[in-house]
Amino acid sequence: MVKKSDESCDLPPVGQPGSAKYSRLTTQLANERTFLAWIRTGIALLAFGFVVEKAGTFLEAISAEVSQKQFNFVHYSGIAGIVLMISGAFIIGMATKRFWYIDKAIRQGRCETSVTLDIIIAVGIIIIAVVFIIYLLFQSSAFS
Repeated sequence: MVKKSDESCDLPPVGQPGSAKYSRLTTQLANERTFLAWIRTGIALLAFGFVVEKAGTFLEAISAEVSQKQFNFVHYSGIAGIVLMISGAFIIGMATKRFWYIDKAIRQGRCETSVTLDIIIAVGIIIIAVVFIIYLLFQSSAFS
């Protein structure tokens, strides 16, 4: 049995889509969709970090003799994988905090949002991408 809260989510009649209750509901649902998108991003980073971390272990296991270049990759892939996994967990935590903050504001009739998390995540992903690109360029046989 589901207990009904004080605030019901009853939709207004079909002819009244512009009512305040309907507007608030659509805003809350949009906030939830945004939250779920951030969760998917965090899970993707966790999974990618796991794959990167295990790639080094896999290469080490299949090679009979590990060259210095391969040893460096194995070492750095572990670090990179852990950094990506920490980033994914950070994104999930910050997304949850952001969701609660915006949900509280919506319930109080305010609509205050912040782009701080968006900017932090974008800059972080750009930095990670640049580091990976530089690393792969130096590991490439074209520069050896």
